[in-house]
Amino acid sequence: MRRVRDFVRAHGGGVVATNSGTGCPESAWINLAALDDGRLVFGTNERSRKYGNLLADPRVSLVVVSGDGQEFQLEGEASVLEGSAARDAGELLEARHPGATGKASTRLVAVRPHWARFVDVAAEPPVREDLTL
Repeated sequence: MRRVRDFVRAHGGGVVATNSGTGCPESAWINLAALDDGRLVFGTNERSRKYGNLLADPRVSLVVVSGDGQEFQLEGEASVLEGSAARDAGELLEARHPGATGKASTRLVAVRPHWARFVDVAAEPPVREDLTL
């Protein structure tokens, strides 16, 4: 988990894919922050497609890229944060991405990854490593 957490802290953004009720995937760019326990957090508007999808099916996939040939592909389960957990995650996300939590309709979501693949196409030979989390 430390490798994923440190990578997200270094790069801070990625794409999340959620599942719609019709079986069609929906993907969106998100700002990310990483909690010390390895969960990844992002904010979303409660009127967004991704928020409705998360409520119906918490399974998500994420891709976080470095821009230099490295990426983490992740699968996990999302949960909407409430109370002090949402406040703490919001403060962390806001510190990393100013303005990310500024709207009243923003909901904070945490993803606990259960599978990860690290890819580095800049290495010779390229690296592809599945991680057990």
